[in-house]
Order: sequence, then C-alpha cells, then structure tokens
Amino acid sequence: MRAIKAVPYILLGLFAVAFAGCDSDSVTDSGGDNGDSTFSSLSLRIQRTNEFAFKLYQELRSPDDNLLISPHSISVAFGMTYAGARGNTEQEMAEVLCFHYPQTGFHAALRELNELLTSSGETSGNGSFELSIANGCWGRKDLVYLQPYLDCLSENYSASMQYLDFVNQPEQSRSTINQWVADRTEDRIKDLLPPNSIDYLTYLVLANTVYFKAAWLNRFDESFTYDGQFTLLEGSKILVPMMHGELTFAYSEGSGYRAVELPYEGEAVSMIAILPDEGQFQAFEDSFNAQKLTAIIDELEETHITLTFPQFSFVSDFDLIPTLIDMGMTDAFAMGANFTGMDGTNDGMPWIDVVAHKTFISVDENGTEAAAGTGMVLTCGMHDSFQAIRPFLFVIRHVETGTVLFLGRVLDPRG
Repeated sequence: MRAIKAVPYILLGLFAVAFAGCDSDSVTDSGGDNGDSTFSSLSLRIQRTNEFAFKLYQELRSPDDNLLISPHSISVAFGMTYAGARGNTEQEMAEVLCFHYPQTGFHAALRELNELLTSSGETSGNGSFELSIANGCWGRKDLVYLQPYLDCLSENYSASMQYLDFVNQPEQSRSTINQWVADRTEDRIKDLLPPNSIDYLTYLVLANTVYFKAAWLNRFDESFTYDGQFTLLEGSKILVPMMHGELTFAYSEGSGYRAVELPYEGEAVSMIAILPDEGQFQAFEDSFNAQKLTAIIDELEETHITLTFPQFSFVSDFDLIPTLIDMGMTDAFAMGANFTGMDGTNDGMPWIDVVAHKTFISVDENGTEAAAGTGMVLTCGMHDSFQAIRPFLFVIRHVETGTVLFLGRVLDPRG
C-alpha cells in the first residue's frame, strides 16, 4: 500500500475545542438565570464553557507540544470554588472562566449539564460508550464550613465533604485524593496533586474527573494499518502506525483546510479532525476562532472518502495558575482573596494555592479512550520562605569537616 503523507492536525471533541473570545456582555448579563427556560439556561452554560475552552487553548498552545485540555473538567472544578467566592474575587473568576455573574442559577445549570452528559453514557446499552463525571471535596477535620456552601456542593456537584488530617498526615491525605482520581479514570490520571501540595496550611481540596471511552461507529480494519510517514511541523518525517479505510464520513474542504467528523457508537459524541493545508498549520491555528469552527461544521457533508489517520496516545499536564493569572484572574490566587461563602470570615483567607490539570488520550482502530482530572488546593496561610531581597551573609564550607572555605556578604548584587 502506498504511504500517504500526513501532517499535524487539530482535533476537536468533548475534551478540547478551539479558541475564541468571551466578551464581557456574555459574562455580566444574567441571561438564562432569571426566568429563562431550562433549555436557554443550559445552552447558555454550554456556550460559555466552550468560550472558556477557546480562550484557554489559545493561552496554553506552544509551538512544539501536543495539547489536550478538558475545559468541562476545569469549569466544574472551578464551579465548586466559585460557589464560595464573593466580591472582586467572584467577578474576576466570572470574567476569565466565562461563568454566569451573578451566580443565580449557575450551579443548577452546571448540574443539569453534567446530568445530560453522563446520562448519554449510562443509556448506551452495549458498553461500547462510556462517559462519567465525578466530583470530590475534602476538608480539614478541625475546620467548620458554612452549611449553605456544603449544601451547594452536595446538591449541584454530588460532592459530600470528606474530612482528612491535613495537619498530621499531609502525604497520606494527598495519596487518598490522588487514588480517588485514579479510581475514577481507570488509572489513566495518576498523581494529579504533586508532592508537597498538601500540608498543615491546606484549607480545602476540590477535584473533578472526566472519563470517556467509546468505540468508533465505523471501526478501522486492523489489517489495513501500516507504518506511514507523519510530517512534523519543522519538516522532518517519522514513521507511525497509520489506520486506513474507505467509507462515507461527514467531510468538508475550505480555504486552507480539510475536515472530517468521526462519530462514536451511539453518535452522542464525535471527533472532528481539521487538517490545515501543508505548511499552513500555524497560520490556520492563529486565525481559528469560534466562527470558523461553526462554519466548518456547517459545511460538513456525507462524502465517500479515503481516510488515513494515525494511532496516537499522549498525556498533557498543566499548572494552570500562571496562565489564569495572565488571563486576568489574580485575586483568587493570593492572600486577600474573598471566599467568605465557604466559612463566613473576611480575613483574606483562604486562597487557591494549586490548580493541577492532567489529561490522557489514546486513539486506535477500535476507538478512543480519554480521561481528565482537575485538582484544586486552597490554603489558609503563608508558607515559610527565604527571599534574599536585601543584604545577606554567606558561607561556603566543606560539609564533612566544617571547614569554612569562603565567608562573605552581599550588599549590592551588581558588584
């Protein structure tokens, strides 16, 4: 079989879409939350989750690396934190995360969306399609949290507070939470919370998981898979297993791209792969926005095509705090954050200290398996630190004997 050259492409689906803006009007109005129909409220929540996905994709993409995010997982995890946010902290979160502001109706709409997504997996019947979403909440056993906040987590996120000994058993607590995440993602997301992310100052930990496994509606014949060339962005070629088939798919061609939709069994979820013209990947990605995505989907038509598609599997792992700060969300990550909806106090504590996001995807002849975990650690105190930002003394010594080899001071680091 003749090798068909493949080039980098963009794939869209449940876990990652593209990028676009989230204008302030769509955040600050209360559409869908005060009297609109259930459908309007739900469609508005979907729109805003996708808007956030578009923004975050643009911020996280880099020239050289594969990328997979689960915007829904991130939104749900932050939704549990948003329930306790007030004042400027609440407003910044709404602006950057494309949440409803004020919060009236927000959590109920998110609950409805979660129920809709998971029900599509529960009703698939033959086990060839699975989509599950889980939320967890762990508090410090010696602290008291406001009952309305706990009620919101329980009613809208199915997350009942579990208490751990962060003070005396921080690593055991971290292990417990990481195991909870692994158990709900079929061990695809391990060690979500990094070492030392929980300590005696930890106030609260929140986590969300999304697990997806589905067979293609039209599976590839493994006997047609061959080692074919894949051209990297910088022009070099590598050999990878290429799946091959001839079938009718939803397909379109446009200015600078080709696109195909690959449905999964049950047809509740599909993957859309977009292949920019050779040498035009970055230019296409730079101009890719929500309007272009909609136009591409609208142009898809059933067409008999020859499809060559690589097997692939990778993990993405992010600390989201620097990116979210760059996007304009600052209050939530520093002392002075207003999360008074959690404990009723107004002393600038707690604030978000860790936002870990990890994803996994594997695609082969049979279908796709993907998983995501988002973990958030809130802290209630400053850690010990050493910041040499004023004159200091230093000693260079031989450790075994204690001999001082050099002794000095720094009054002016410029010399």
